[in-house]
Amino acid sequence: MNPIVQKHRITSTIILLVASFFGACFFFFALFPGLSSAVCEVEVNSVSSPEGAVILIIDGLSAPYVYPELTPYALDGSPLEKARLENIPEISENSARILEFRVPQTFTEGGHSVLVTGNSKADSEIVSFKDATIFDILHKNGYLCIAVMEKGDSWSICAEQDAILRDANNSMADLQITLEQYDHTSISPDPPRGLLALMEKRAEKAPEYVSSKETKDRYSGYNRWGIDVASAIVEYMRDSAKGQKYLLTINVGAVDMSGHYRGSYGYIDCIETLDSDLSSLYNLCTENNIAFFLTGDHGMCFTSDGSKGGHEAEKYSVTEEAQLVPLLVHAADVKNGVIEEPFRQEDFAPTLLGVLDISESPRFADGEQIPLKEHVNLKVELPAKGRVEVLKAGNLIASAAEDDEFIFSGLESEATYLIRATLENGETLEEAEKEEFLNTDSIIGFKLKGSETQKESSEGISGNKTEGQIGIVGNNAGFSGSKQLIGYFLIGMINLGGLAAIAKVLKKK
Repeated sequence: MNPIVQKHRITSTIILLVASFFGACFFFFALFPGLSSAVCEVEVNSVSSPEGAVILIIDGLSAPYVYPELTPYALDGSPLEKARLENIPEISENSARILEFRVPQTFTEGGHSVLVTGNSKADSEIVSFKDATIFDILHKNGYLCIAVMEKGDSWSICAEQDAILRDANNSMADLQITLEQYDHTSISPDPPRGLLALMEKRAEKAPEYVSSKETKDRYSGYNRWGIDVASAIVEYMRDSAKGQKYLLTINVGAVDMSGHYRGSYGYIDCIETLDSDLSSLYNLCTENNIAFFLTGDHGMCFTSDGSKGGHEAEKYSVTEEAQLVPLLVHAADVKNGVIEEPFRQEDFAPTLLGVLDISESPRFADGEQIPLKEHVNLKVELPAKGRVEVLKAGNLIASAAEDDEFIFSGLESEATYLIRATLENGETLEEAEKEEFLNTDSIIGFKLKGSETQKESSEGISGNKTEGQIGIVGNNAGFSGSKQLIGYFLIGMINLGGLAAIAKVLKKK
């Protein structure tokens, strides 16, 4: 046979096979539309979601030194001096303040990894996994991720950013701030060129902030550079990138270094000078509907009054001073006040996403959302297309149909709801209605009667068993066994037929 003709026949057969395969896929998804349906969103009451968020991580900031209810102690049992503050108490009055916020790992890499993954045992490797961080979730929701990090800039956290300024030498004596970019173009917007130019200019000015011969001024200048750059970025996004949602993560590192090298008095002094620089960044966030989070990655402990401190060694790591860090949250719909219920650092990631009204959570999160908002959002998942009704006190307040996933936003928090569900195909659900008390964003899943493929546990968005939260349910349960067999049989027959055709042509070679 003429090789050109043979090649033509092989090519034609392959094209036919590919066309047949896509035709089968089209038929399959037409038969099983639940696989390709979009989430149906219903706004029950108006929700003013933040336009973005700023996370200020003060490296080494311990809650006992800044919270009025707590007293710091040295290892020898002596009480230590507390910081005398002006701005942090004012921010606290207009924010939700978690009184007991405990870290599971008392070192910088661990603290940052837990914060961004919601996993209590997270490390840099877990951060690098797919869908493991708040950055992954935010990228999928169209957010730009920007960072200014003097500490905590592990390779995996850097790689999650669209643009990051970092201290390459980790040294005030030889300060070298570099701008790095990472490509997330397939799932997130590119950082504006003007923003990159701004960050480059701010990097060049960094050495000026630590040029003083006075130790106190160098440490306070190191922190001030991070706060000033963050403020400039928020201003740029307001003026030149309006409508682009973003997350800005800042780590300022001089408080931690002061604890290690300047002793307990230098540590307190550095907290106080940082406090005096905070108001500009905080005010920019509140004025522009940007959620503001202030926390620490770990705390700091001292052996005695005036001694140098630590947090990672075993004698330090077991103390309240090393484990307790502050958490302040300000956003338009966040309730102000002190929350005395204890929470943990792994609760930060689901809480941040909840404040931004994003229903997903990092895939390995074992923390739970802290109930901070005046409203809650409810996601309902069905095994096939159907109708969902939400009732409160016997009154229908929302309904939607012709989908298998629904998000009802703007529900009143700390209230009990009855959720009813029916399927369009007439199949019977194991439960037709569920009554739930909702104090955080929650997911409720319904399953087919007799189905054994669904999750049986009552788990929340984060994976923890919490009141008012039901486990996430997969979509595949909506397909009866006969429909699955038909779909698989059709695709299999088409593919086998195509392979046989190719083999027949090749045999004629």
